[in-house]
Amino acid sequence: MSKLYLNTSQVADLFNVDNSTVRRWTLSDKLKCVSSGGGHRKFSYKQILDFVNNNSKKMNLNLSSIDKLKGQSSVSDSVKFIATNALERKNNQIESLLLKLYLKGNAASDIFDKYVEKSLAYIQALLDKQEISVAEEHIARKTISKSLSDFRDTLQKSSKSDKTALCLNIENDIPDLAIDMIQIVLESSNHSVHNSGSHTSIENLKILLDKKKYDSIYIYMCNRQCCTATVKDNFTKTIHSLESIAKLCHKHSIDLFIGGPSTALIDSEISFEYNKFYKFSDILD
Repeated sequence: MSKLYLNTSQVADLFNVDNSTVRRWTLSDKLKCVSSGGGHRKFSYKQILDFVNNNSKKMNLNLSSIDKLKGQSSVSDSVKFIATNALERKNNQIESLLLKLYLKGNAASDIFDKYVEKSLAYIQALLDKQEISVAEEHIARKTISKSLSDFRDTLQKSSKSDKTALCLNIENDIPDLAIDMIQIVLESSNHSVHNSGSHTSIENLKILLDKKKYDSIYIYMCNRQCCTATVKDNFTKTIHSLESIAKLCHKHSIDLFIGGPSTALIDSEISFEYNKFYKFSDILD
């Protein structure tokens, strides 16, 4: 997929100014841009967000200039929009919506709770009703993953990292969308984040913790078909893995955070205490 850019006129519409003002911003290096083959200026979403974040004045934005499709007037419309475009492999459309929501003043954590998570639930419901195949569900998740990666690259991360966090999925758990979203939330709040992704073994985690110092570890357990950690055949191993991780956290003075709806399944089975979060917006509380 090609990278998303706006032209000078679209940026002028976005900021409610004329084209000459945009040119003035670029000439004074306040607003970064790249040149097309024909010499025309074009602006990436990251360049636009950097300009917004670095501007001392509150800006009155006209977000219609980054509307790629209509029909996003409500939360439910936007949820369906993400799900539909995920199934159609249109990650650029999803990224455009995420940026629009962010520019409206929504925190990344709220976007993930109200829109991305609900779109994943929408896709899961289609799968449960056998309206899509498992392969199509996987394609949709991959598309959303690409959109989140591009969205993360667009956001301005804190220049000061007060804490270092590790995001991971345990050894018998495959999905990593949730921990990718956790990474984005933490990076927006003075955290340097290492993301080891899916299927992290206890042995490899031991080696890593002996080499690196972390303040916190984040694990997420969802309740969808993609979450293999909570299925019957894996559940005993999941509890054993979590117990091992908790011991490692105690040894290295690391705060352990476990989130997601499936935390309810583990609470009566584990012997340790942990910091629980249900939603992404709970992470920074």
